[in-house]
Amino acid sequence: MLSVSALLAIGGCSGIEEPPTTEETGTPPSLRSEQVVQRVKLTQEQAENLNIQTYTVTAEPVSFSIKAPGEVFPAPERISVVSAPIDGRVSNIYAHEGERVSRGDPLLELESLEFANLVAAYLEATAEILFQRQQVERLEVLTEDKISPLRNLERAQADLRLAQTRQSASLARLKAVGITEGQIRKWDPFASDPNAKLAIYASIDGVLNEHLIEMGESVTAYQRLLDIIDNTEVLVRGFIAPEDAYFIKPGTELTVSERASRDGASAHSIHATVTTINPALDQNNRSVVLNSIVTTEDNWPLVGQSVRLTYQAQPEDNTISIPITAVQYEQSDATVFVQLSDLEYEKRTVRIARITDEHAILNGGLEPGEKVAVTQVFSLKALERFEQFAD
Repeated sequence: MLSVSALLAIGGCSGIEEPPTTEETGTPPSLRSEQVVQRVKLTQEQAENLNIQTYTVTAEPVSFSIKAPGEVFPAPERISVVSAPIDGRVSNIYAHEGERVSRGDPLLELESLEFANLVAAYLEATAEILFQRQQVERLEVLTEDKISPLRNLERAQADLRLAQTRQSASLARLKAVGITEGQIRKWDPFASDPNAKLAIYASIDGVLNEHLIEMGESVTAYQRLLDIIDNTEVLVRGFIAPEDAYFIKPGTELTVSERASRDGASAHSIHATVTTINPALDQNNRSVVLNSIVTTEDNWPLVGQSVRLTYQAQPEDNTISIPITAVQYEQSDATVFVQLSDLEYEKRTVRIARITDEHAILNGGLEPGEKVAVTQVFSLKALERFEQFAD
């Protein structure tokens, strides 16, 4: 009997206890990494108290304004930079800063020995042509009558062609310094004296903006002397953010205005359109450059002036936009509450392309016909958070 009790005691001591079983708990929805559809279910009483207003999503043309700084430059066809075509000395100045000139008016005169040599070379070549032509005509008669050999005629013809080549080369050099064919035709190779003075004329109508030379000053070829600006048209360059350039294209309307005065009003305002868009970012401010040729009014805007630009942007395709009151953020994600029924809403992430004063323009997340809450959005957010923690 004693042995049996001892064995039972030993067996009881050697038994292995099983670990207690625990019920597995799930991860709260707010901490789960996978995308979970989050919905808010209201009671009838909550729905009546909140009285949530909704907006029906539609795809339609959207127009909004984009404000940007701008700067005024001379229009490409309305500015003329006058440079010295040849080395020389300023002998006469006919127009001064601020004076209006017309195309063809003389601006200044350069005294240049190099120019005199060009004229002399042309007149010499012209006189040589006249002489060689007479020689060819005379030898043609003598050759026909068998009085002169053919080789003399061929030699004279070659000399005529050589003189014509020299004249063409001289003519090209004269045109390069600004001499016109009309001026050249007035020169008599037997009576004209080589002129050492070269007159420089205005190439456009406009106002002489800046004089960079003085009377008697020596200048070199291609040195800038002055410039002429015609302010009837100007180039206005606008600078916008790269993400806004998507909504702008050539032909987009804009308003050019000057900086507001102390009372907030702008004294000048002009309507125009975008002419061209630069394909690369401006290196100074990392912005997209929009170019607009603008016809001035009462000599405004002025070249060099800073202006304010308002672009009437419009996407090319129909776009989905919703009131900004429908959008709330979860960290960096924009979300909305989509109405599934009178008592149920789904929180959904949307992609915003642009936010205006009143609307958010979307790249995705909603479809036409869906309804989003535009009031009591924070109440829905609070209820959605409460349901998360309750789970």
